[in-house]
Amino acid sequence: MTGFSIVPLQWFSAIGTVLSLLSGVLFVVLLIRRFLFGSEVQGVFTLFAMNFFLIGILLFGLGLLGEYVGRIYQEVRDRPRYRIKAILESDPTHSSRQRTEA
Repeated sequence: MTGFSIVPLQWFSAIGTVLSLLSGVLFVVLLIRRFLFGSEVQGVFTLFAMNFFLIGILLFGLGLLGEYVGRIYQEVRDRPRYRIKAILESDPTHSSRQRTEA
């Protein structure tokens, strides 16, 4: 489906990192809000922030593990990074040899 690319796995890692950072910011905001305005509905939003943080860590770990597996897969295949289809300019000594032989 993805052509055995590691890019979607890197997206999982990035999404997990962003989700963890944003949930950490949400947790700090909720903590400051609690000190300023008092407690809210039995800490439900704090539970959401902790849940989002753990989900972000899981997504990051999944992406990291998948990237390891993807790189191992690429290494096992032992495929070159690129192929040369044609050489547009040849060596000047090679072309002068062909002219003298012809």
